[in-house]
Amino acid sequence: MKELKFSKINFRQTVFSNIVITVFMFCLATFVGYVFKKMGLSDATIIMAYILGVLLTAVFTDHQIYSMVISVISVIAFNFLFIEPLFSLKAQANEYPVTFLVMLIVAFITSSLAAQLKVQSRLSAEAGSLAQKEKLRADLLRAISHDLRTPLTSISGNASNLLTNEKHFDEAERKQLYKDIYDDSLWLIDLVENLLSITRIEDGKMDINISPQLVEEIIDEAMTFLNRNKGKHNISVKYSEEMILAKVDPRLIIQVITNIVGNAVKYTPDGTDIFIFAEKQGDKVCISVSDNGNGISDEMKERVFEMFYSGNKHTMDSKRSLGLGLALCRSIIEAHGGKIWIEDNKPKGSIFKFTLPVGEVSYNE
Repeated sequence: MKELKFSKINFRQTVFSNIVITVFMFCLATFVGYVFKKMGLSDATIIMAYILGVLLTAVFTDHQIYSMVISVISVIAFNFLFIEPLFSLKAQANEYPVTFLVMLIVAFITSSLAAQLKVQSRLSAEAGSLAQKEKLRADLLRAISHDLRTPLTSISGNASNLLTNEKHFDEAERKQLYKDIYDDSLWLIDLVENLLSITRIEDGKMDINISPQLVEEIIDEAMTFLNRNKGKHNISVKYSEEMILAKVDPRLIIQVITNIVGNAVKYTPDGTDIFIFAEKQGDKVCISVSDNGNGISDEMKERVFEMFYSGNKHTMDSKRSLGLGLALCRSIIEAHGGKIWIEDNKPKGSIFKFTLPVGEVSYNE
């Protein structure tokens, strides 16, 4: 019932909008006609003004009926306002009835062509969207089939060794095999989460619950996960002295931070320092993640946020990245009304920065 009610309201709003556009185009064409009349231009010029109004109506309204209506009204208005005797539907000249008929036919043909062009344009856009989705599906299947082979082979191989030759391994070797299986499974879980999240956002199905949140608490929550998976990297956090609030969905921003820091862990050598900093900049909150690794080339800076782009590099743990994490980060940040970009960290390394809207709370909250 709610959906039906919403559909009726939406339909009424669309009809009202189309009527307003039609009336506006008619008034505009009539005004232009009066201007042409004052300038001493011919009746044919005034007719062109009305035909242009019909064409624009066909372009900006959702149904051909509106351009048809303005076609008929334009013919009547031209006769009534511009043909002697004025303010009468009588035309003294013998050729004017033919002129009215031609004007009406031209207006109908123009509106029909414009309507057909709109339909073809919509169909082309839908075809392009389907082709893009099909390409995305093909790229996804190709990437998954190619790049998931390594962790899956590792898991199955280590599990097979443990099942058949467990007695031949000492305690340290068994723990290493267990750790390899665990690490590979975490990588696969992280991949699946990114795939699900980016698919929901691209399809507009991701539920984003935005509310004022303490940035410090969001980063601290992300750090509980990052500290377990930082390897031999050094991760530190610094906040500005003032308390910072941002209007965000905390679970999504936690995912952004973990993806960016996880990306730095993957692509920088052991011992790299990773630094997280948050500060308020006017009506924005800026969070940066910097490292002193090998840096990112200018060419890659333009493409690292593209889906499936991984710079043809292998991660430091020998697993190939599918190039989904940073693409997901961009989708999440843009869904929050922010921006994300990369800068060089002097003397070496990279800085990932993204902005979020500042949050405010009332006294009661």
